[in-house]
Amino acid sequence: MSSLANLRLPTRRYALGAGFALEGLKYFKYWVLAALVLSFAVPLVISQYSDVALSAWYYTANVGKWFTAFVGGGFVFTLVPNMIAAGLTRRELAVSMGVFGVLWSLVLGAVAFAGILGERAYYDALGWSQGIDASDAIAPIGSLGDTIAFASYYPLLYLVYFAAGTVIGIASYRWEGAGWLLLVPIIPVVFSLDNGLYDTEPVGPGWAGFLGLFMDGWARGVVIATIVAVTAVLAAAAYRILIDVPLRSKKA
Repeated sequence: MSSLANLRLPTRRYALGAGFALEGLKYFKYWVLAALVLSFAVPLVISQYSDVALSAWYYTANVGKWFTAFVGGGFVFTLVPNMIAAGLTRRELAVSMGVFGVLWSLVLGAVAFAGILGERAYYDALGWSQGIDASDAIAPIGSLGDTIAFASYYPLLYLVYFAAGTVIGIASYRWEGAGWLLLVPIIPVVFSLDNGLYDTEPVGPGWAGFLGLFMDGWARGVVIATIVAVTAVLAAAAYRILIDVPLRSKKA
């Protein structure tokens, strides 16, 4: 990346992190737009055949969590050799990925927040019920205040998924052929916390949320504090693995 030479050394890690987020959002903007259109169009089609009782945007936002994990892992896996070859240190890249993750999660979280509120107005105008599939029954999200509270956790959830994806991505680069096995302990923890926060299963394999069985009765504040702690642990793990990753020469 030729622009590296034009950045001031003390601050380039932060500028690059912001640049990664901006370029990522620009690259995927049509994906987000497509998700928005489909989330508002599909219920309109369904309404021609049956009553609409589920929030389409809730499921779209859940897919966005998977997508965010993919972005975190995919970007770091690709950037390590390219950025180091361009003169960036591994420590600077680690900080850049942290800035990237925070900004990406804030923006995607804001989109998810606005989407769930916009959907509420849309559903209210058409007389539909905005609910989620929780505990084998459709549970309405509730009042406007409940909807705001429901959506306010999206930035934090996107951040923990980003951190999880980044750990798996850099571990896959660090330990070729075996690093991806970190999926095994990470996915159940993240999915179960997501399940525990909303009392429902996130989009994905049902077995992955089995740890939620041990969270029954946890206060929401405890679940949120645990998500923050897990995010910090994942971020620290990603940082430690990345700064210790060995440099490799290009294969012929």
